[in-house]
Amino acid sequence: MKAQGKLVAPVADWETKRRWVDYAFREFEKVGYAVNSTSTVVRDPAKVKFLYREGLFSGADLLSVGVASFGHINGVHYQNQADFAPYLDKVNAGGLPIFRAYPTQPDERYIREFMLMLKLGANSRSQFKAKFGTDPLEQFAAPLALLQDWGCLTVDGDRLVLTRDALLQVDRLLMEFFKPEHRVTKHA
Repeated sequence: MKAQGKLVAPVADWETKRRWVDYAFREFEKVGYAVNSTSTVVRDPAKVKFLYREGLFSGADLLSVGVASFGHINGVHYQNQADFAPYLDKVNAGGLPIFRAYPTQPDERYIREFMLMLKLGANSRSQFKAKFGTDPLEQFAAPLALLQDWGCLTVDGDRLVLTRDALLQVDRLLMEFFKPEHRVTKHA
């Protein structure tokens, strides 16, 4: 690249990236691994837990440490300073290096958790009903019906299950759950 005078490496398009990840998943499955999220496989899902990810996705309070890191405390979603110098300036002055913060409403916390947990491939209806008071099939009737119509989601008793194809493009599909004021295309 440098010899060609280019500063930016060519990047694969989303379809190519999804094809590569699907291929990798299938190869891992051939040797006994199970896909347990958009980007991870494990040998035994009953024994292996990603506690940080599960805590983050399920709304646990997490204090962010480090440049540009995200945290979530008592319903406030925040991000630290994105550049090192402002981060250090805040810390050295005895302050918190927070760049931006957004106090979330209960419905936004439901949406956030539901979407993040879908990145694991399936959600439990009863778990969400117990925590938020409504069945996701009611709360998200329109987007879930759309995903079903597209062949991306099935309802299997208590579980809302994404297909492999849907899991590979989940960030794009999750846009359907966003509130109108939060719909800004970033991932495809």
